[in-house]
Amino acid sequence: MKATLLILTFLNIFSQQNVQDPEAKKVLELLSKNARNEAGLKINFTLITENHQDNTTQKVKGELWLKGDKYKLALDKTITYYDGKNVYTYIPKAKEVTITKPSEKDDELFIRNPSKIFTLYQKNFKFRYLGQTTYNRNNCHEVDLYPVDINKSYSIIKLLIKEDEYALVAAKMIMKAGIHYIFYVDKFDNAVRIDDREFTFDTKANKDVEVVDLRK
Repeated sequence: MKATLLILTFLNIFSQQNVQDPEAKKVLELLSKNARNEAGLKINFTLITENHQDNTTQKVKGELWLKGDKYKLALDKTITYYDGKNVYTYIPKAKEVTITKPSEKDDELFIRNPSKIFTLYQKNFKFRYLGQTTYNRNNCHEVDLYPVDINKSYSIIKLLIKEDEYALVAAKMIMKAGIHYIFYVDKFDNAVRIDDREFTFDTKANKDVEVVDLRK
């Protein structure tokens, strides 16, 4: 509790500053540019949920395909597609796909959509460059992001970005309720070429799948 209060106090002070950290901005812009190439990007990752209230930890593996604003995310027995207009949430075991319009839910910045890690700094955030560090034998830049709105349910998002290559190594979202979401990159491949059809669930080709359309 004391640690949380200290973090919130610092956040309140930092969010009132008018000048962004130029070194942090440079690193974040290079990360975003590297991730949002025209051909595409694929990331294999591990998502760890640490609940510090009951001292439990959950770990799941996932895959993310990214191309511009479009993405395909395979995580926790669910595959989510976003084609730039619609979100398709497909549950293979249930043979059901739900179609919705995208929703801006800040509390799900990279829990459900890890692609937001690369652009979230561009709006409603302050950021600070903490310096260089070493993680898993990688020399990294360390950057902290703070939401301008201090009433958000999270307080800090921490990023580790590989030095020189500007590839994401890890991200951590610290929730005020005592839950930490940690995103570890197992493989970062920005040399893949992804067809745009990968980002849409083809309902015509999957006629045995029930379609729940919530766009209306």
